[in-house]
Amino acid sequence: MKRPFISLRIDQLETMLEKATANGDSKAIKAIASEAAVRSTSRAGKLLVRAKSALDVKQADLFEKAPKKHAGVMHTKAPAKRGNRKPTAEQEQAIDAFLSGGSLRINAYAGTGKTSTLQFLAHGTRSRGQYIAFNKAIVGDAREKFPSTVDCSTTHSLALKSLHSDYKKTKDKFAGKVSAKQLAEILELKKAWRVDRDHSLQPVSQAYLIQQTLRRFAQSGDEEISDAHVPRHGSLLAASDETLNAVNEFARNNAKHLWGRMCDAKDAIPLGFDGFLKLWSLSKPQIAADYILLDEAQDTNPVVLDVLKRQNAQLIYVGDRYQQIYEWRGAINAMEAIETDAVVSLTRSFRFGPEIAHEASRILQRLGESVPLTGNPALSSRIGTCKPNAILARTNANVMTALIECIDEGRKPHLVGDNNDLKELLWGVRDLKEGRPTDVADFFGFNSWESVVDFAKTAEGEHLTMFVNLVQSKGEKRLLWAINQSVGEDQADIVISTAHKAKGREWKNVRLMDDFLKTRAAKGHEEGADREREDAAELRLFYVAVTRAKEAIEIPAMGDKAEPLRASARSSRQTTPGSTETVFAQPVDWTEPPKQNRQQAQSQHATHKESKRGFFSRLFGR
Repeated sequence: MKRPFISLRIDQLETMLEKATANGDSKAIKAIASEAAVRSTSRAGKLLVRAKSALDVKQADLFEKAPKKHAGVMHTKAPAKRGNRKPTAEQEQAIDAFLSGGSLRINAYAGTGKTSTLQFLAHGTRSRGQYIAFNKAIVGDAREKFPSTVDCSTTHSLALKSLHSDYKKTKDKFAGKVSAKQLAEILELKKAWRVDRDHSLQPVSQAYLIQQTLRRFAQSGDEEISDAHVPRHGSLLAASDETLNAVNEFARNNAKHLWGRMCDAKDAIPLGFDGFLKLWSLSKPQIAADYILLDEAQDTNPVVLDVLKRQNAQLIYVGDRYQQIYEWRGAINAMEAIETDAVVSLTRSFRFGPEIAHEASRILQRLGESVPLTGNPALSSRIGTCKPNAILARTNANVMTALIECIDEGRKPHLVGDNNDLKELLWGVRDLKEGRPTDVADFFGFNSWESVVDFAKTAEGEHLTMFVNLVQSKGEKRLLWAINQSVGEDQADIVISTAHKAKGREWKNVRLMDDFLKTRAAKGHEEGADREREDAAELRLFYVAVTRAKEAIEIPAMGDKAEPLRASARSSRQTTPGSTETVFAQPVDWTEPPKQNRQQAQSQHATHKESKRGFFSRLFGR
């Protein structure tokens, strides 16, 4: 949808509406109404009502009509082969489904050749393709592997191409950032807000709340800001309904005001990456391609799915529905949420052998999957102690625990990522100890470190317990020092990462820390479906972690935390005569691993468990 009035202020639009109404110019009135609908401010809302009254149209009519259902692409077939490689039987099914022209989901288990499958699809047709991924590095790698008929872009680069030139006059407007402290000054938030007896929000915390509300709106598929976009962080996790209602009203109204200023090309407040992606979505764009490949579709922002649903092109969603690990920040699992004409699966891993595949399949079974992940019989893999190339943890607290341990052992560790999230946590601790508010999400609404320590002892704050213990034991200064000891990966002899940051990567030998499969204690309203969703999220993250190893994976004994796996339906794992593929019979028993290396792994693991206990006793005083 074109926006001819995108650069006009709201008062200019009001004047134009008066003139257009007087002249009976329905085309101009509709354009003004369309612009008002996108801006989502209270003043723009009033303007929209007046324009609708003049036109007697519904708000849905202000946008372009949704495209007709995709009828299918007629592909001009090309040889589905690259170099000496030939597609597997599963990949052939994906190619055939793709060439039929209908929409398609390719559910690819960990290490099953997702990238090579996409290459087969792209090289198998002369039609124009659009490959989309969120990660810039993945897109850069795809450009080297896909034919010239495929454009490879991130969602943000696609949006930027369509952004109106008025926003591109300065880079600060479309790509700039504003901190919570800066935003508090811009919005003139100068006084603390006493919400109730237990909650007082400093100006920086107020600005952070507004900022995060707008961020959640920008990543959603919604057209208007609502209470659903107001985040629940820190002290708000234990707030009353009355307090939450007051916070919702404050955040919602101020976010609408801020969004209106961001959409004004002449206002200095930047749109930012989330902002211009949202504007692109609201413009109802059509992507110039015959088919669209969405990679990592299991963790897709709703705003991107909203764009794809409106496309005329053939849609191919690719990912592993069991690797969805960003649900907590609003991502949607398109591999489950979207209906397509065809669904194919890639189930044989090229990364590891049967032993690791079996462990991963136990997790999949607990998640309700009946089709196992099968390992490559030509590869040797095992479960047991190893000299790790990588250590993976569920939480930042245990990443720092592993880091300190490696430094004490004289090793040269590399922390995956830019480490700013770790540093910001510790800077937040320092600020709270010195009596300053912080914009760290987990500390939102707290005005002192002591209040965070007390909160960590409650059911709502249990997720902070390990981090609080670590800070109390080691101190934030020493932890910051340890983070700064991280060396480049090419200089390191050990890599340390959270499971989230490790996604998409692999190492020869991997050790897991003992914080996986941990869920918060259920409150009254977290029973049933909510609790099951939490457990499923923990299992998916554990699955991601286990499948990063190629040869050996060391999984610590986790006591009761491992019980969800043992509680799966009892059954027996069978192999058909003359075949190495796993076949499932009813009832199923995945509680016993393959006999290969079992005795050795158990004895090695018992020894390592004893040696590790001393470290945790020193660290946490247990």
